[in-house]
Amino acid sequence: MTRLPALALTLALLAACAAPAPRPPAAPTPAAPAASAENFELDNLNAVVWARTSAEAEALHRQSYAMAKRALDMALADPGWTAATEQSGDFSRLPPAVIVDVDETVLDTSDYMVERFRNGRPFDKADWNRYVQRENATPIPGARDFLSYAASKGVTVFYVSNRSVADAAAGIADEVEPSRRNLAKFGFPNTDSTQTFLFRDKPRGWQEKSPRRAEVAKTHRILMLVGDNLYDFVDIENADRDKRALAVQKHLAWLGTRWIVIANPMYGSWEQVVAGYDTGAAGRKARLEAVGVPGAVADRIADGGFER
Repeated sequence: MTRLPALALTLALLAACAAPAPRPPAAPTPAAPAASAENFELDNLNAVVWARTSAEAEALHRQSYAMAKRALDMALADPGWTAATEQSGDFSRLPPAVIVDVDETVLDTSDYMVERFRNGRPFDKADWNRYVQRENATPIPGARDFLSYAASKGVTVFYVSNRSVADAAAGIADEVEPSRRNLAKFGFPNTDSTQTFLFRDKPRGWQEKSPRRAEVAKTHRILMLVGDNLYDFVDIENADRDKRALAVQKHLAWLGTRWIVIANPMYGSWEQVVAGYDTGAAGRKARLEAVGVPGAVADRIADGGFER
């Protein structure tokens, strides 16, 4: 009888050893990675790659400025020659001038576009203002040589840009002096002072470029306009695609002589005609529709889908 308790204890220990060990707590399921926001700025990648790397871009720039140089000699020889629709009356005795835009006309600012690829932000005035303050844009091929040639012939160069004077209310620092220094650093003519820089200036009514061209026309015969945007040559009220096309047709004889158009596929007023100021999927859809993609399909593609 005395062996029974010992036997029972032994059996209990054996049963405990045979029981499965308790399972450790399950590891938490890893959280699914957050979906990254789509970078719509990359829609412009091909245009920027072309502008920054292609031999064709350089060839077109140099071709444009070679045409400008040849046309300048004709313009100087003809006292009745003007390139500005704002110029009228007897301007034959006025000293000669050339008006050029700045961005993508004489200075390459495509590195700002690369910044937008990296941060995913659309154009922003504050971002752009900080970019201008760095004064690191480089010359467009052919621009400095042409303008130096013009200056050697006694032609004054005016820089008419939609860069801005200081706007304290909007938090925008002055862009005139940094632009002057940027151009002067590369030896562009008429950059000793800001007198030849006509930038956007709301208090003076200088929002669009026509009033600024008219200002130059008061004192100089405008031989040539050089720019990458149709509005560097003529302002168009309530512009649409038809009005813009008509403006080109009306001045076909001036292209390559009075008007020198510089290629820029990265941005311009043509964008607003197509997509307004829409960005993201809405802007992408508008551009798709502009090239003939039907609305419903464009909507699907703009959100990352496909037609089929």
